[in-house]
Amino acid sequence: MSLIMKRVYLITSMLLIFSQVNLTAQADLNIHLDPKYGPDSLSRMECANNLSTMSEFMKINLYDYALASWRSVFDKCPASSRNIYLYGVRIYRELIDKEKDPTLQQGLIDTLMLIYDRRIENFGQEGMVLGRKGLDLLKYRQNEIEQAHAYLERSVTLSKNNSEEAVLITYIQTTVIMFKTGKLTPQKVIDNYLVISDILDAKIKSGGTDKDQATVALANADLIFSESGAGSCDDLINIFTPRFKQNPDDLDLLKKITSTLVKRKCEDCDLFAQTSENLYNLEPSSEAANNLSILFIKREEYNKATEYLNKGIELEEDPEVKASYFYQLALIEFTKFEQYPKARTDALKAAELKPNWGDPYILIGNLYASSGKSCGENDFEKSTVFWAAVDKYIKAKSVDESKTAEANELINRYTQYFPNVEDAFFYGFQEGQDYTVGCWINEKTTVRTRSN
Repeated sequence: MSLIMKRVYLITSMLLIFSQVNLTAQADLNIHLDPKYGPDSLSRMECANNLSTMSEFMKINLYDYALASWRSVFDKCPASSRNIYLYGVRIYRELIDKEKDPTLQQGLIDTLMLIYDRRIENFGQEGMVLGRKGLDLLKYRQNEIEQAHAYLERSVTLSKNNSEEAVLITYIQTTVIMFKTGKLTPQKVIDNYLVISDILDAKIKSGGTDKDQATVALANADLIFSESGAGSCDDLINIFTPRFKQNPDDLDLLKKITSTLVKRKCEDCDLFAQTSENLYNLEPSSEAANNLSILFIKREEYNKATEYLNKGIELEEDPEVKASYFYQLALIEFTKFEQYPKARTDALKAAELKPNWGDPYILIGNLYASSGKSCGENDFEKSTVFWAAVDKYIKAKSVDESKTAEANELINRYTQYFPNVEDAFFYGFQEGQDYTVGCWINEKTTVRTRSN
């Protein structure tokens, strides 16, 4: 290294040292002047030292060693750092879990609850902190479910869409428990469920980092609510009907009513019909159109059902949702109108939009199998439709493993209708030869025979 470079290095090092000294001095000066650290200079320095000691031990998970410093800052300078409360919760959860004496353990739980209260006093964030307090209270004192529920309810009220998923799920769980013990009405259960589902729906639609967690939480909330016994169709109709009559053009209310009735499988009622039609007229959407198609299917008005399914297809942008509409349309065309070619066309559109879905191929296979009596001039030609049907069942399980059992059952059922070796030979065909099934099917397949 040259002499000039050595001098530059020395000067740079000295400047860095002086800078660090100045920063430390400035930090010390700030602490000396900040009343959050204590009433006088000596107590403020003591607070700063204890905060530092506490943090160093917590970084290496030595909770027992951090405890003395933590107690000092918690008692003497509680507004100095949010870490007092973050670390305090961790320390006391471990102490509670390790304590065997029930009396001593209850005292530790009291301190844990106090930590949450002091955090709110000094740093706010009441909604979030109360949610975590409620979760810990329920964890350590399950007999205090009403108090825990009150904390959770206040947390959700304050935090709204920022509520944590664990808080939301525990809130609906405590709601249902209190309902089953006669402390809450069915209407309160439904109201709380609607609040929770709206928050989770908003989280999912926002597409944030917690989208997956919110999706799982919503599925759990739906399950808890559906098994609660509070959300019968009559309960929902009695609660929602007056609200609908009072605000028949409230979009948010209409969406809430229709989505809840669909989730609870309560579509076969006048309230669902009225709210779905109002919703579609005010805000045409694929979801509203689909709701109306469900309604008309329930009422066996299949022309109207297909009309709204087609509208839903036009309005829907999500390929998987659109695929479900095409599949439902194909199913109606097959089972209600016997429009086999059209049903196949729509089933193939569903399969194209959702390539890993086996149901459309199962449906096409069933279409082919149902054509056995009407396709062909003789028994041999009529039996060839089952080759095409089985091809589709094989395709279904190849793209969708979940359909394997169903596909295999159908394959076993229809292979018994394959022509035997003698019949195939009589008409000039042998095993493995290419063959085109005629009629409306018009599909290439392979000759296969059954044993006699």
